[in-house]
Amino acid sequence: MEGGRLPGGGGRVARPPFRPSGETQRVPEPLTPIDVVGEYFARMRAQDVGVVDLFHEDAELIGLGTRKRGRPAILEFYREVIERAGPAPRQIGSLLAEGGRVAAEILIEFPGGASIHALDMFDVEAGRIRSLTYFIASE
Repeated sequence: MEGGRLPGGGGRVARPPFRPSGETQRVPEPLTPIDVVGEYFARMRAQDVGVVDLFHEDAELIGLGTRKRGRPAILEFYREVIERAGPAPRQIGSLLAEGGRVAAEILIEFPGGASIHALDMFDVEAGRIRSLTYFIASE
């Protein structure tokens, strides 16, 4: 290979970027609490039970008089809800954040046209959800 070209006149060969000695590779920064909550809603709209991966191993999910503790219990909850109801949450307005606390007003839409107005309160720590408390508005 001469001059960075493939034999036979093909395209250029990709070369790794030059790094002066002593330069370190950038480590991606951890997700902000708003990034984590945004990813939570993206996974929920995609009906992805992998949403549970966003939770700490010992996280809590609190709402409607119940408390689920630990990722296995939270996974069971989301599997059932996604399979049974197919919710598609949609944010109403902006996420509100202070430190690791994030509030989201949402409309949860279901197949067939039904919807629920809700408020989700997230406590995000070290790039994962420590707790999620949800409140359902009665109409």
